[in-house]
Amino acid sequence: MTTATPTATPFERLVLNLSRLDRGQLARLRRSLGDDTPGQSVPWLEGVFLRSGLNITYDRQWWALALVSGLYALVERPDGTGEETPAPERRPSFGETFGALYLAQDQRPSTEKRFLSLLDADADGLPYALRQAVTLLNADSRTPDWVRLMEDVNWWEHDTAGERVRKTWARDFYRTAERTSSTPDADTDRAGQTTAATQPTLFDAAVPDEDEGERL
Repeated sequence: MTTATPTATPFERLVLNLSRLDRGQLARLRRSLGDDTPGQSVPWLEGVFLRSGLNITYDRQWWALALVSGLYALVERPDGTGEETPAPERRPSFGETFGALYLAQDQRPSTEKRFLSLLDADADGLPYALRQAVTLLNADSRTPDWVRLMEDVNWWEHDTAGERVRKTWARDFYRTAERTSSTPDADTDRAGQTTAATQPTLFDAAVPDEDEGERL
């Protein structure tokens, strides 16, 4: 079993630690998606967060990361060894990945509608909207970049950074969706990877100042 590199971010370590969970723990996480608040039935998830370097003190932040952890367990089937793969030089946003799906479906209106509903989701609506979107991706053998999704959803309820995440997703979705399959793009793969703006990363659960908006 490999260990996380010293330069790994807390979110990279979190995804690595999730990949080390056994089948029973992953099943528990999947079931937690039905909780009124994500992860409320999985108290041991606190230990996973702490081992990853995330000292989370705000409920909405905890629930956001528990939500993505549950979605990871819904889609992924790791073998429990936690074998680490090198971090990619860049990570596609969820909007970029979903835009690639939209393009592959010949710009199906229902797919765009699903994405717009996700962008409009508040903290209460996010669990349902994101689960539906991830399930739609999975049905086409696509998965989001879990590390990037952790980073982005972590900021969802923060006024300034959350708005930035939504704008980035929308921009990446439509830029990816406007490509035609007949136009080769060496920087585009099945996940719809293109150059995207770097998002803020939260280390040790630090959050912006109060005057920038409500904490997650």
